[in-house]
Amino acid sequence: MGLTLIEAAKYETRLEHLAVLRTFSEGELLGRLPFMNINGSGLFYAAEQELPAVGFRAVNEGYSQSHGVVDQRAEAVHLFGGDVDVDRSIVDLMGPEARASQIEMKIRSMRLTLEATVINGDSSANPRGFDGLSHRLQPGEAMVINNNGTAVAGAPLDFDRLDELIDSVNAYGGSKVLVMSKAMRRQLNALARSSMGSGVFQTGTNSYGMTVHRYQDCDIVTVDRDARDLEVMGYDEAGNSSSIYCCSFGDQGVTGLQGPFQGRYGISVRDLGEVPDAPVFRTRIDWYVGFAVLHPRAAGRLYNITAN
Repeated sequence: MGLTLIEAAKYETRLEHLAVLRTFSEGELLGRLPFMNINGSGLFYAAEQELPAVGFRAVNEGYSQSHGVVDQRAEAVHLFGGDVDVDRSIVDLMGPEARASQIEMKIRSMRLTLEATVINGDSSANPRGFDGLSHRLQPGEAMVINNNGTAVAGAPLDFDRLDELIDSVNAYGGSKVLVMSKAMRRQLNALARSSMGSGVFQTGTNSYGMTVHRYQDCDIVTVDRDARDLEVMGYDEAGNSSSIYCCSFGDQGVTGLQGPFQGRYGISVRDLGEVPDAPVFRTRIDWYVGFAVLHPRAAGRLYNITAN
């Protein structure tokens, strides 16, 4: 069973790794997304396409034979991370805190980059990475809903279409989350206040003490900006529109993947000391990470939403 980074931190005893996990968990999306431990370079699985038939029978009759239809698929883990080089003179003159600050900035950049990849990753543009939700859920597919019906032009958020999106996703006994931008959350909040009152849009705290916004029993997870300070889910899709994603996180739905490094799963942080070819101290951060949507109904998209 996959664990979120917040849950994984409870079992971590190495202080430097614990600090990394906490920095990654600061993101709402990475804080909620579970990561499944896998062996080897990827996950090979059978995606359910059609259930086998069942029926009733009379006494002394046999059941009709049928079989479920599955599609064999694979998701790879990818090599993700970076090196942090800090000049020895900076450490000598300013102390080890200067090095720690650079490492923290690198980890924060990794978090923002990975969150952006989960949404907008495109393996055709960057073969070293993975496809995000926007490329797995393209307009015209079964789990992609047009906010404006069949019209080409976009429209402000429609509650009926949003409810249709939520209903189209299977929770598999768990809970669903809505992934959107902060601007979209404000639009949803304003629409709820003006048309349906505050009962539909709620605010509370989760088991970790974090503030959680909810709509129709779905937690709302926001994604803000990437490491280049660009909006990840801005109104920059066709027709100055944006999207909302509904996901079921878990081992049967939407999950992150991670491979082992030196026999242990998760993020690797290694102090390589002063390297021989330059007067710098080097820290290397590695994560064998991937992303998977394990069932066709585990994620859906509502697109063509304009700001007003």
